[in-house]
Amino acid sequence: MSDVEPVYELPEDEYRNRVGVLLDRLRDLQVRDMRAVRAAAERILEHPDGTTHTVESAAQLLSAVIDPRAVRANQIRSQRVRGGRILHLLRATVWTPLLLVDATNGRFVVGQAYLSDPQVTPGTTSKVALAAPDSSGSVPSLIYRGTRQAVATALDENAAYVIQENSWESDIRINGILMPLLAGHVEYRFTDAPPRPAVGVVDGTSRTASAHRILELTESDIVAASPDSQRKWLTRRLKDLTHDVEALASAGEPDEEGLMTAEGVVNALTAEADLIVGWGWDRQTGSHPTRVEPTYASTLNLALGAQNIEPKAFSAEAQGTLLAERSVNTLADYGLITPTELAYALGREDVTQVARDLGFSPHRDERCAWLIRLMTTPEPRFRKLLNEALNTKAFSAKNRSRPTLELALRSFSGHDHQYLDRARNAAAHALWTDVGSAPWSVTSRPDDQALDELQGKALAEVHNGQPGPSCQEVAARGIVPLLALGGLGVDRGSARFRGQPAVVVGRMMRSEWGIRQLIATVRAAREGRPFPRLGSDGGELPEDAQPNTPSYNNDWLREQVLSEDVVTPVTEAEAPEKLLFQSLRSAWDALERYRELKDPAYDSLTDDKWREAARTADRLSKNLDKYVREED
Repeated sequence: MSDVEPVYELPEDEYRNRVGVLLDRLRDLQVRDMRAVRAAAERILEHPDGTTHTVESAAQLLSAVIDPRAVRANQIRSQRVRGGRILHLLRATVWTPLLLVDATNGRFVVGQAYLSDPQVTPGTTSKVALAAPDSSGSVPSLIYRGTRQAVATALDENAAYVIQENSWESDIRINGILMPLLAGHVEYRFTDAPPRPAVGVVDGTSRTASAHRILELTESDIVAASPDSQRKWLTRRLKDLTHDVEALASAGEPDEEGLMTAEGVVNALTAEADLIVGWGWDRQTGSHPTRVEPTYASTLNLALGAQNIEPKAFSAEAQGTLLAERSVNTLADYGLITPTELAYALGREDVTQVARDLGFSPHRDERCAWLIRLMTTPEPRFRKLLNEALNTKAFSAKNRSRPTLELALRSFSGHDHQYLDRARNAAAHALWTDVGSAPWSVTSRPDDQALDELQGKALAEVHNGQPGPSCQEVAARGIVPLLALGGLGVDRGSARFRGQPAVVVGRMMRSEWGIRQLIATVRAAREGRPFPRLGSDGGELPEDAQPNTPSYNNDWLREQVLSEDVVTPVTEAEAPEKLLFQSLRSAWDALERYRELKDPAYDSLTDDKWREAARTADRLSKNLDKYVREED
């Protein structure tokens, strides 16, 4: 039974007319000689500032154009994108069999595994992410690295995923591809084969994959073929199609099913596309650095954003991931992090050597802590760029939590998916309030002795009544393993003690038991053990009748932390000091929580109780300031 069924019976004259039109369309479609392609490449290089291609790379890009003879430099137009960037585009009709889907499409990140997790092994784990494409040099080209098998598998899995989620097959068979694609030059630098230049679709992956499905092509078929063999295949396919349609025209009886099948294939063969021929800063905005050029990869990330055309939008997971990648790419563009630090932040590849190059240990908790420090840095230059990239007006732990922890959770992407789902839900509110204001940093902690040293410093800070840099580092190292191992999740009503994950972590870093539990969780993540549960004496509890499951662990941890104040015994002389610091922190947390729940934030701070609270806080501030200054 055919995939295409006639909607209604065609009158014979309409049938003959449609066959004639289809035959004319096929006769107009010709695979042009590469000399015409090269001549077109030389012509677009005449544009004064529209392209940064070389003749060779421009010819590889224009090889997908149906009629390169019509290409002119004055057809290049500029399009502004986010972040003060600009893309230079050339609209042309292209062959879809000569295109490849985007190997790192935004929707495909859902359920992907990353090589920054040592449990992920290429070939045995499905949906393994490729390393992030780079765009070194002045040529607008995305460069992918990996084995031929890894690249082909990623392309096929991506195409299958977008077809499952957003298939356009039926529409393309009837109407063709109506929305222009966005495509550019790509190069696959295989580790086990010569490099393969191609034309990759940046926006329009689902439409391209649907067209390939109609043409009975897979992405691995396309990437395995050389450009010359692709053009020969296309020439043969056009001849076969022309022969089939000529047979329809000469047949005595109408074959409506054959006509519609042929129309669907011809409609899937071509598409309008905006070919990217250049990029850079938008010189008219004036808000860009003068000595730094944006990378091509980050400009595309900003151009695409985190929204998809109808009918489906990106998932929350994909949006968080794209925003996070956009943020760290922007920092790299402005020279605030190095290319090595960018690879460490993205976590798409094995970062063992990358970590060593940066002076860190290869442990996952170290990368997670470094990411949290990077994304919550108090430095104004960083914050301004991160706020712009995340589309937020000001810093808050809440709006920075999801994108930060999405990148961090890549180091645990090989874990059970139900654990990761819970971790992602909790990640939306997992960063604690003062994470961005405290002056803490991350240093290499390669072994148990180094962790013992960190724990000792953190316990000393807790005993003194004021958590400091060591407590902050413990929390930054422990929070992602705490989520990923199923120790902490969102409060879904099953827990007796309610509160956001940030409240739980904030309380843990202020108690001796909490510090020990966080460090024990870090050790368990390093050793590949399940989530550990510590008793009040700091020893690990034996397995009891309750299983080590996310639901039970979440309830157990909340009961330990939130049922009552977990305090550290202090001397009588230290008690007032400890009470003062705890009260100040509690008051600050309460105000921040109140502000988050109000919309607008301070709409109700107008009656007498708030005026009295403000006067009391002002008196306390003046007294503290006076004594501190006198002490100095």
